[in-house]
Amino acid sequence: MSFLVRLFRRLRNPKGYVGRDLEGNQYFEYPGIHDDPSRTKRVVKYAQGRDMWAYIGGRRRLAVQWTAWLTHTRHHPPSLEELQADLERQRRLMLNVARIEARDREEAARIAAIQQNITRPLVAPPSDSSVVDDSAQASPQPQKRVPTSPPAEPGPAQREPPADQPSPWKPPPSDEPHSWQPRASVRRGG
Repeated sequence: MSFLVRLFRRLRNPKGYVGRDLEGNQYFEYPGIHDDPSRTKRVVKYAQGRDMWAYIGGRRRLAVQWTAWLTHTRHHPPSLEELQADLERQRRLMLNVARIEARDREEAARIAAIQQNITRPLVAPPSDSSVVDDSAQASPQPQKRVPTSPPAEPGPAQREPPADQPSPWKPPPSDEPHSWQPRASVRRGG
């Protein structure tokens, strides 16, 4: 493309500063150097004192609206009001996330406390009937007893899985899905 054509396009479509974001970054649009005049060159000039490598390295991000405009996904640049509304939406979202996390922590603590109460071993009453505790007689609540079972004897009966657990070697019940296998085609004729 010749110098005169580029100069004519620059004079015909003079564009430059388009806008800024809330962090002070400035956005510019210039006529493209390609044959397609609708494909302009869009660039960002980072704010003074900001390190460009913070954005490139991923520690900071440009606003999504400006990123869409830079990549020609969005035709018109965003306004400051739109950027401020999105920032307020992000703040509300972070507040809601903090509330949900706090509620989940409280629920997890409550469930852990309930499970701790369930798994706490029950105290068996003393086996000597001659020793009587005065506090046990004064309380109207009956004491809980731990059922005792005879010690299990090791043998072949213990090696068998319980009847209520399905055996991994038995076929699955008929109501469970099976893998699909195509039927073999039978060739007839010669």
